[in-house]
Amino acid sequence: MEDYRQDNEDFVPEYLSRLEESVLEELSVREKNYNFRFNGLRRLLRDVHQQKLTRALERLQEDRLIQQSPDGGYGLGNETYDKIREYFDNQGLVHHYQEQNKDLNRFLTIITSEKEIPVENLVQRLAGKYFGYYRFVGHYSTNKKGRLEWIHVEDHSKILISTISEREIEIESYNVNSNTIERFIQLIRQIMVNHHIFLQIRENNPSHPN
Repeated sequence: MEDYRQDNEDFVPEYLSRLEESVLEELSVREKNYNFRFNGLRRLLRDVHQQKLTRALERLQEDRLIQQSPDGGYGLGNETYDKIREYFDNQGLVHHYQEQNKDLNRFLTIITSEKEIPVENLVQRLAGKYFGYYRFVGHYSTNKKGRLEWIHVEDHSKILISTISEREIEIESYNVNSNTIERFIQLIRQIMVNHHIFLQIRENNPSHPN
């Protein structure tokens, strides 16, 4: 990791605060065009004070390390993404979650369809929705792939639609009870029925939190 930091020391300022580094790290483990809500970032960073996060984001924008999208979200631009990702030497979002909590109880549900899933439409319909105590964090989408993410307001357990492709949706959850996942799946089914798409669901993990 030191080698990466040395290679990028002119790109990533040495004076970054711990909070500013944490923001960049959260952005770097996700896709290049991932769009974070402000409150989503706050929850991922364990409810850091609003003014502190605002100042950190303003400073990172001034240094052109992050950018704000037209709808107010935050992300890494095309020019910064690869260098920031190398700086943290990360291995992706799932690895990041596992590093944060060694005792994660992971559960994977795979939803398949014989017809093409309208990825961007599904992402738009789900983005910003709450599920009980789970609050929306952020998302990204193209016409062929997407990802969305939620976090619990108290215990910080997570629900992640880790992949939406043209034929398959993967719902990956960490320390989430089965009733919450079932409600989540039912909402996706309802949205897809409006497109005359009927889904098949299979669970792909022997253990599940109660």
